[in-house]
Amino acid sequence: MKKITTVITLTIGLFLFAASVSASPQMTRPGNRHILRPGPERLLDVLKTKQGELKLTDKQLNKIEELTFAMEDKAVKLRSDIASTQLELRRQMRDMENRDYEKIKSLLMRSAELRADMVLNRMTLREEITNILTPEQRTALKETARPVMRTRRFMERRKLFQRNPRMQKHFFRR
Repeated sequence: MKKITTVITLTIGLFLFAASVSASPQMTRPGNRHILRPGPERLLDVLKTKQGELKLTDKQLNKIEELTFAMEDKAVKLRSDIASTQLELRRQMRDMENRDYEKIKSLLMRSAELRADMVLNRMTLREEITNILTPEQRTALKETARPVMRTRRFMERRKLFQRNPRMQKHFFRR
């Protein structure tokens, strides 16, 4: 009788443990989001750790680091401009009595332009970094990125099976 009780207790415990692990995936926790997120700082860290494997010189790393920080400086300014534009847009949209549709349209266009500038900024940084690398280093970097891309694709597919991830992300934000 004790054996059956022990087996049932262990089975239920294992089931509850598995359910709790699958209910809160590690990659969606705020502290772990940076692991799979592509970004200039992340790319710089990867290049520094793979310096010997990619045969990068210190001069190349210094140039890439300067480019990365210059891009981050632009990105911070763009994010600030986007935030102030969004705040002004919300202010205009809430004003029911004096709604100025031309102003709202211009703020929407401004916000879209700033977001496009951020995307173009990232694209030019990526292009400038690849121009610094030699063709052999580019192919080696692509080979090191393949397992990461597979993991990212897996995590994107996994999001489809979560319960409304958009709701979880912005539920408490106002």
